[in-house]
Amino acid sequence: MSSCDSWAYIVDRPRSGLENMRIDRELLDWAEKCSHKITVVRFYQWAVPTISLGKHQKVEEAVNQIYCQRAAIPVVHRPTGGRAVFHEHELTYSLVSNHAKYFPLESVKDTYRAIAAALRAGLQSLGIFAQLAKGARESPPLAPSNGGKQPCFMTPSRYELLLGGYKLAGGAQRRLRRSFLQQGCFPLQVDYPKMAVALGIQENVLRKSLLSVSRASGHQVAFETLCKALKEGFEKTFRVQLRVSSYPDEARPLFTRMRFL
Repeated sequence: MSSCDSWAYIVDRPRSGLENMRIDRELLDWAEKCSHKITVVRFYQWAVPTISLGKHQKVEEAVNQIYCQRAAIPVVHRPTGGRAVFHEHELTYSLVSNHAKYFPLESVKDTYRAIAAALRAGLQSLGIFAQLAKGARESPPLAPSNGGKQPCFMTPSRYELLLGGYKLAGGAQRRLRRSFLQQGCFPLQVDYPKMAVALGIQENVLRKSLLSVSRASGHQVAFETLCKALKEGFEKTFRVQLRVSSYPDEARPLFTRMRFL
């Protein structure tokens, strides 16, 4: 793989919400300044259950603050947009790129679609044949406790992954002049009561909207298993090979500081 056509692949250790978001933002800033064509695919987990909010969301309007404080559930802001997401027992992915060969940077829609195709291909190897959402659907009514604010899983956007009307994974982007970051997550298991209370919504609404990868596949799916499947989905879709050691030389200081090397 030439240094002008590099894909870096990272399976990261569990980190705090603040650290995870800082790393994704630093990778985006690096891709924006990088002289090489670079794409970074990062799979990671969360050290403790955490809620992430879209860049412009207000905490008081998106979560059950009293419960989160009592349960020691941190609330962080993502560098991307979107709505509240409860992270626990899941695989979170981020993809950063400045490479127009693979991702048409001038088109948000086409970039979402390209990434969705890779994620969908990965799920198929687990026997999950997801559909791509055509656009936002009408959401069920919310409990009044969260002021009518809709969490991420309740409003599938175009090219997000669905199975039988249930949302499997969502995604949101942040775009700079010549690069972009997309973040998304796949729940491996869902603690519906805990998630519902933390987000201030009705549990029955949650159960009708969100599906875990394990439930979709009919058996327990581990983080490592999903990493392997999604990695193969990216390789098949984009005709690349993802290797942990593949990165431009100028990335070494950044990757060393983040303890990827």
